[in-house]
Amino acid sequence: MNAKCNDFDRQNNFDLLRILSTFAVILIHVNAYVASQENISLVGYNVQNFINVITRFSVPCFVMMSGAFILSNKKNENYKKFYAKSFYKIGIPLIIFSAATIALSIINCLISNTNIFVPIWDLLKGDFSNYWFMFMLIGLYFLAPIIIRIKRTISNKCYIIGSVIWMIIACISQSSSTYKVSYSFGVIFSFLGYFLIGNVIYENLRNLKFIFSLGFILISVGTFSLVFILRAYTGYSMYVSDQYINWFSPLIIIASVLLFIGFTSLKIKINLKKLSSTTYIVYLLHTKVYLTIIAIFNRFLPNISEYTFAFILFVSIFAFIISILLSFVYIKIWNYLDKKFLWKQKWYSKFVE
Repeated sequence: MNAKCNDFDRQNNFDLLRILSTFAVILIHVNAYVASQENISLVGYNVQNFINVITRFSVPCFVMMSGAFILSNKKNENYKKFYAKSFYKIGIPLIIFSAATIALSIINCLISNTNIFVPIWDLLKGDFSNYWFMFMLIGLYFLAPIIIRIKRTISNKCYIIGSVIWMIIACISQSSSTYKVSYSFGVIFSFLGYFLIGNVIYENLRNLKFIFSLGFILISVGTFSLVFILRAYTGYSMYVSDQYINWFSPLIIIASVLLFIGFTSLKIKINLKKLSSTTYIVYLLHTKVYLTIIAIFNRFLPNISEYTFAFILFVSIFAFIISILLSFVYIKIWNYLDKKFLWKQKWYSKFVE
């Protein structure tokens, strides 16, 4: 596990993948919302089916990136420091945006005279807005220090084999299971497969030649295209009943892992760190942004939704750009307040031995 890689190149390639994955998530959500609002034609169905399939790499790649960096850092085996750092970086923004989102939802319920306990119940289930991913990821973060300690006691070969077996078991488990809450152990332990595989790839496949990296990416795209053809041919519905099963379809797993392998060795010279730093906040706030944009389009350009692909693409791009701009504003305000009140320094000082 001693593979070396230029830090500048490493950061840029994963920053690019993080940005692409974030935009793919927005595409998934806009696509699903549009599909739920109207009866679509055969052409419209195929367009939405294509978008739904080709963006399936997003969540797996996010989880694999988390595993790649978190499990490769030996300092993260310190429970107290790792949990403190994770709560400050991940937990606090999640609490802020969850509180704001649920407040807006309750206000909307009051205005529309609907049950105000529905959003509260969704939050308790971990299925509130698009935040299910974060509730699942919290479970993986909880396990991270334990996994790092276990890694020290076994060989790299055993770790690789164990990770692959775990991924296979996750595929089998998720193809036959449904869960009531997003933080169910079944969900967390299944995504642990991607978490481990991401770390295995990062530590063992970071020095591939460009031709091989490009080859893996092209094969990945081809595999996603195959999934699209199969779904279009068999007439499967765009979304299956279990919202988690999509990520664990065998072909989706293969395509996502191949894409991640390709990006792991990719050399990117453009510095994308600043843009990449906004992706977490973009994820937390993009739902309200795209819903607002759709409402504006429906109000002033009601016929544009008839052009399914263009409508989904325009809304997604606008939502992505506006969410990035709002994220910069949020980060700037947070950094200003942090500098003034020394929140980070005070929080971390409590956990420094």
